[in-house]
This record gives sequence, structure tokens and C-alpha cells, in this order.
Amino acid sequence: MHILRKKSEIRGKLRKIILIGDLMPIHIRAKEGDIAERVLVGGDPARIRALSKLLDSAKIVNENRGFLAYTGKFNGKRVTLATHGIGQPSIAIVIEELAQLGAKKIVRLGTCGGLRPDIKVGDLVVVSGATYAHGSTVTQYAGSDLGNFALAQTPDFELTEKLVDALKEKGVKYIITNTFSSDSFYSLKDETAKALSKFGNDVVEMEIATLFMLGKVKALDTAALLVVSDNVIRHTKLYTHEELEKTVMLAGRVVLEALTR
Repeated sequence: MHILRKKSEIRGKLRKIILIGDLMPIHIRAKEGDIAERVLVGGDPARIRALSKLLDSAKIVNENRGFLAYTGKFNGKRVTLATHGIGQPSIAIVIEELAQLGAKKIVRLGTCGGLRPDIKVGDLVVVSGATYAHGSTVTQYAGSDLGNFALAQTPDFELTEKLVDALKEKGVKYIITNTFSSDSFYSLKDETAKALSKFGNDVVEMEIATLFMLGKVKALDTAALLVVSDNVIRHTKLYTHEELEKTVMLAGRVVLEALTR
């Protein structure tokens, strides 16, 4: 009986630790109420800093680990802008913690490389689905439960439709297509890029498959709008945040309009 009581006490302590971890994220050190239900996320802190100018009364709510986050208002509604870093493990941490802090709708505004020769730098891409490699963050979440099955990673339809509506209202041209969420920035070969495009994945970036997966797991509305920063097939120059800033700010307004409808 003494041993059973000890085990019960240990389980109770572990449960408290887990609950504390759920309520107090260790990477995003924001307080309860600091994070809005509507969130725009992006990989580059410089992008988030620039986009904060679009908010009324923007306030920094996190700087820890470089995950810069602001909360303010757009169209009279509270919105948070948050940095998710590079790659699927990084965005997984941020989305998990944003959800713990009250986020409900999350749109990624990022950059991507074109995998079709006709896709140009500065084009805007509404993402309809995301392909990923087996063994990536997505499959680690699923573990062995699904065997050889691949999970379809798709956005929330209504939130994606709002992105499209906002683009149409502003008269902005856009492409709707799938992305390949890569786990490596430098390793994509030409033949792989062409094969991905052949099967409907016309751009490449590094985070969206995990964003969409967590949307389903955590009951979040998720969507993504991308700015093309280079063309992988044509081996164009990779444009910087500063060179793309005008287009990124336009895309930011589109995302904020969609989030606050």
C-alpha cells in the first residue's frame, strides 16, 4: 500500500508538471491574455517587425529565443504577429505554444521558391495543400499509428477562402497550388523539383505541412499565403526581405484583412 501511495503521489506531481508546461510555454514567454485568437506567423523576425507597423497600438509580447511577437489591433480586432523561425520543428514549437496561449486562427505569411519556370519573383501563392518527406516532423507526430499511410495536409477552407476574397478585392493576382515543405534548405535537386511540380507541388518552403497538421490536431483554423522569393528551376537570385518588403507589406494587409473578417 505504501508503494502504491508513492506511485500515486508521483503521478500526481507529474500531472501538475504537465499542466504547468501546458499553461506556461517555455519558448514564448508571453503572459495569459497577451496572445490574440487571430495570429499571423512568419519565419523572419524582420518581417514581423515590419508588419507590426500595420497594427494599431502594437506592443511587443515576446522576444525570448528570437521569437519576436507583437499584439495590437487591425480593423478594431486584436491580432498577434509572431515569429516561428526556420523549419518544421521550429514552427511546431511556436504553434503548440501559441495554441496554449489562446490562438485559434493562424495564417503563415512566408516566402517560397518557385518550382515551375513561369512562376516569378514577387508572385503571391495561396497554399491549397502541403507535401512532406516521410520521417519529417509531421510523421513524428503520427508515430507508428498510421503505418505507411501519408497524411493529407490541407488548410482550413473558410480561412483560405477569405484570403482569396481579400486578394480579389485588392485586385492582386495570385496562384493557388500545393507546396513541398522541405526539411533542407540547400539539398533540393533539379530532378526532384521537376518531379514535385509534375505532381502539383509548384513551390517549396519549409514549414506549412506542420502548420496544417497541427491545425487538425489542435482544432485550429490555418492557412498560408506566400511571396515567391526565387525560382529554383531557373536558378534565379534569392531576393531578400528588404527587396521584397513592398510585396510582403501588401501580402500582410491581405492576411490581416482575412483574419479579421
